[in-house]
Amino acid sequence: MISEETLTLDWINTVSRKNRNADRILIEKVIRALLLLEGLVESRMDFILKGGTALMLLQGSTKRLSIDVDIVMEKKPELEPLFESFLKRKKFTRVKRQERNTNSSIKKFHYKFYYQPAFKTSQEEEYVLLDILIERFLYKNMLSVDINSSFVQQNSAPLKINVPSFTDMLGDKLTAFAPNTIGIPYEKNGTSKTMEIIKQLYDIGNLFDEVENLEIVRETFNRFALKELSYRNLGQSPNQVLMDIFETALCISTRGLEGHGNFRALQNGISQIRAFIFSETYQIEKAIVHASKVAYLAKLLELNKNYLEHFKNAMQVRDWIIKRPFFTRLNRLKRSNPQAFFYWYKTYELVK
Repeated sequence: MISEETLTLDWINTVSRKNRNADRILIEKVIRALLLLEGLVESRMDFILKGGTALMLLQGSTKRLSIDVDIVMEKKPELEPLFESFLKRKKFTRVKRQERNTNSSIKKFHYKFYYQPAFKTSQEEEYVLLDILIERFLYKNMLSVDINSSFVQQNSAPLKINVPSFTDMLGDKLTAFAPNTIGIPYEKNGTSKTMEIIKQLYDIGNLFDEVENLEIVRETFNRFALKELSYRNLGQSPNQVLMDIFETALCISTRGLEGHGNFRALQNGISQIRAFIFSETYQIEKAIVHASKVAYLAKLLELNKNYLEHFKNAMQVRDWIIKRPFFTRLNRLKRSNPQAFFYWYKTYELVK
């Protein structure tokens, strides 16, 4: 279990120094999110952890910081007594349900868990957000992983938590990268959501490297796409969602010259996400690599292909040329970004 020493300012400063002077507010939020997870497990709630925090634990990495906790439950228990059972023990001061106006039939509940920060900010209280989705479990394969990170110290064996497999998570996250259909929109209630869109892009780009076979990815994608389409009463098919994904990826890869998307907004999202990624410098060039993987995945799924190829080196693309009627602007990537060009050429091969 996570030790109390993890919440000292000395420890937070140490973690920051070891990670390119990462934002200490975010470091503490990650720690608090993991403590919240421990509390949920100890309360014996039956749930699956999903989203960025699940990916962080599954990969055993802090490449992208995730400070929210997203869980799925098939049935909603009486939550408040369960929260009270661990609130003080996990160093939270209070919990408050966050009401949101929505016309959706999706059953979601949002709670803010407040704490007094060890790293003092302008706020007397900070919080981590717990999102609870009530629906049938749609993942095919689950894995049990440790609630552990290089950001925390353990004083005994880490607690375990259930998360989707890499392939299930990839299928799920693809549905979120569809801003014009069922995914995260460009804005909601006047607030930009483009950083959230780019978080999905970043996660998909990394999950891509963990996957060899797309059979389960396709099954999970279709289950989630059909569910989201039904929630929104949209008379569309999963293939139309795949087209939205493809067009958004093309927009990023051509810097707004092709595809259907708001490149300026997406570019802002790329800039904003940098505070959450300190394992590398995330620039448009890396986003284009991830977008090329997304486009390739979208076409593989659309055409019912189960196997994908991975880039090895620039020599692979030396003699390759994309020809019309496909998007010949992408040939510019051959010199400037051969990895992205590789995946776009593989996409071109699928459709030519």
